[in-house]
Amino acid sequence: MTLARAQQGRARGFTLLEVLIAVAVLGLIGGITYKAFDGANDLKSRIEKAEDRDQMMRSALSRMAREIEMAYLSNHYDTKRYRTRPTIFRIKDGRREADLLFTSFANERLHTDVKASDEAAFEYSLGNADDGSGGTNLFRRVKPVIDEDIERDGDKQVLAENVISLLIEAWDPKEREWRDEWDSNSTTQTGNVLIPPRVKLALTFKDESGKEKTLTTQAKIFLGQPLDF
Repeated sequence: MTLARAQQGRARGFTLLEVLIAVAVLGLIGGITYKAFDGANDLKSRIEKAEDRDQMMRSALSRMAREIEMAYLSNHYDTKRYRTRPTIFRIKDGRREADLLFTSFANERLHTDVKASDEAAFEYSLGNADDGSGGTNLFRRVKPVIDEDIERDGDKQVLAENVISLLIEAWDPKEREWRDEWDSNSTTQTGNVLIPPRVKLALTFKDESGKEKTLTTQAKIFLGQPLDF
């Protein structure tokens, strides 16, 4: 009877080999589970970064279009103080590294006591990142005071990071073509359309997989004729 009970007790237990196999199986399952969760978390992180980058570019284009839509020129200025019209709409090298300088009614007064109006000079241009990464950023410069030196000073900030190229083209209704150069104060522009009715914008950047991605939009300028009051 004692021998039978001893044999039955040994039958209910686990051998060392069985315990080691069980531990190995549990470790394998744990490793697979961790890898699955880690992969899902990495995918989630990459998707969020891609969405953030796309949102940054879309926001930049949206802001540019909104401010361009309120662009204007004015023939009402002090001819004794200014040799040329101080208000301007100018595009340089619009095919890839565009530089756009224009006057607009899109200025936002962030403080109640600031002596500023809705008028301001805006400039969009590409430049090297300040962090030394070697990347290229899209900069936005705002100068609330329109004076003789409209191309200098003002508040310059980064509008979008890691931009490959910026395309800005103006529609010429007389020639019926997109132009990558435009200067409202140029002598060759006299007698023609001084401010374009439409402007095409395109931002190119790299997505998470390293492929180039381009977002485009257009802005319709409402004040097509220079103001004279």
